[in-house]
Amino acid sequence: MTSVTTSAASILATVALLATRVTLQGVEVRRPPEPTPEVKAWRGSLPEGRPALRGFRAPVLDHRAETRPIEPAGDAATKNAAAIVERDLARRGLLATTAAATESLASSREAVGTEDLRAIGLPVDWLEFFRDTDSAFAFRPSLPGFEVATESGEHEIETVRLQITSGTYWSGAGDGGCVDLARQLIEALPEARFVASVQESHLAGLLETAGTWPPSTGSRLVLLPEALPVAQWAQDGGKSGRVPAPGGQGYETVTLVPRYASRGEAGAAFVPGETFLVDGFASAGLRAVQSPLLFQGGDLLAARDPKDGSRILFLGEANVWRNTALGLTQDQVLEAFRIEFGVDRCVVLPAVSFHLDQELTLRAVGDRLVGFVADPVPAAKIVLACGLDAVRRSGALDAASAAQARADLEAGKYREFLERVFPAVGARGQGFGRHPESFSAFFSSGASDSGVGNLQRFLLALDLLVAWSMPVDELPLEPHSLAYLRSFLRTDADRREMIARLRSAGVEIAPVPSLPEGERGIDYLNGVHEPGRYLMPAWGGLYAPLDRAAEDAFRKALGPGNDVHPVLTSESQRRGGAIHCSISALPGR
Repeated sequence: MTSVTTSAASILATVALLATRVTLQGVEVRRPPEPTPEVKAWRGSLPEGRPALRGFRAPVLDHRAETRPIEPAGDAATKNAAAIVERDLARRGLLATTAAATESLASSREAVGTEDLRAIGLPVDWLEFFRDTDSAFAFRPSLPGFEVATESGEHEIETVRLQITSGTYWSGAGDGGCVDLARQLIEALPEARFVASVQESHLAGLLETAGTWPPSTGSRLVLLPEALPVAQWAQDGGKSGRVPAPGGQGYETVTLVPRYASRGEAGAAFVPGETFLVDGFASAGLRAVQSPLLFQGGDLLAARDPKDGSRILFLGEANVWRNTALGLTQDQVLEAFRIEFGVDRCVVLPAVSFHLDQELTLRAVGDRLVGFVADPVPAAKIVLACGLDAVRRSGALDAASAAQARADLEAGKYREFLERVFPAVGARGQGFGRHPESFSAFFSSGASDSGVGNLQRFLLALDLLVAWSMPVDELPLEPHSLAYLRSFLRTDADRREMIARLRSAGVEIAPVPSLPEGERGIDYLNGVHEPGRYLMPAWGGLYAPLDRAAEDAFRKALGPGNDVHPVLTSESQRRGGAIHCSISALPGR
């Protein structure tokens, strides 16, 4: 594939605007169906944030020609009833709240219909699962026969769905950002098809960048231009699976999408661009079905237990609370997840990190289900050992002091290490929590290795070591700093609880040196399994020794016949995710 100039790429993108389906520079650009002007204007007006109407369900797929209320409007009676729903739905439950809100509305109109109930925020789609006779709950799957794809190494990856946020690299090939991650995955999965949503404004630049990739890329890449902003995290907008194909010949792949795509834990924030792009990838031949459940895909992991063949859905606890907020009980939520995702049982795990896929990856190894979890202590020690060289190069520590600090770290003399290194690093600061960019430059090993990102991780490791080695409550620090250090201890306790629940579920635990600390961490668990191989997030650069330690831990637990393929993700991790967060892998048929 030959490269094109920016102006030529812009012309090609303009051509793409005029065609529903066109091949440009070997890459297929397929334009999703244009919504009506009314629907397009409505979608463009929707803010990102928690819907004021609790029961809002985005009109997509078969309902894409509709608009629906997302905040209270209308007369005083409507607003009063909406206030009842907001106050009582999670506390009193769906049926009791529906009765109270209906009674309130009935005082101002002759009849109360479904649209009236939707307009006050009741999740009317859930009412059909309660029998009128005895109010018993009987959930029915949105797609009978659907089984979520297990992520424990059973399925070949046939199609990869991506969401690309830019037309160019962050800093260059190897930076591990969104575009670079797409390039690496296309090279790592030569048999897979790639379908990528991209905001319209980035199409021309992405065509130009893709023109520099290997010639086989174009024949396997479909770009879907979108009007609204597109974030990187394709995993959260849906979970892939399959249903028996008509006639009983094989399977058909399907993506189950939530009632709306959301972001955040404390109240799910509706994200319009993530929600409505489902219409685009469905138009590209990727079948999708919408669920009444509210979920974020990175907080769900399905696995097969090889001991008995049972299918287990592991859920981060936030998924339960998102749906009890719709007026369901915890038992009803778990039963709905079990039926909807076609699994034998659900296991709820505590929220250690933002999403479960940052703390856990699962693999069927022989007759064992192995759960890979973070082992932060050796990871922090490796980060500190690597960062010591940068501190020495900056002149903050002389060679002798750096050597002694390294010896203290290796010997487990953490207080002595901190007493030597902390003041030296702090002396290079420019006020509380601030360091000059010139200091961070010593932490970079090349153009695509972020010195700022590497320094952040070194400072994180120092803070972790303080929390682990000193009596936090006795330190002479102000309250916010003490609360910050205590948060690490709470995370450790939550991780221990998660491991205990996994063991109770029959999962064998394999620790991996890893620091899943969101936008400041280095995470090796946010990868993807396929038969015979694990695609492992890697950092590269200054912290390449930590990559090797994590890779060794995976290889040891996976055993012979399974490979580990590192994929650079550093810039993506600086935004809080890696491989698993960034893709939806559709299983082979």
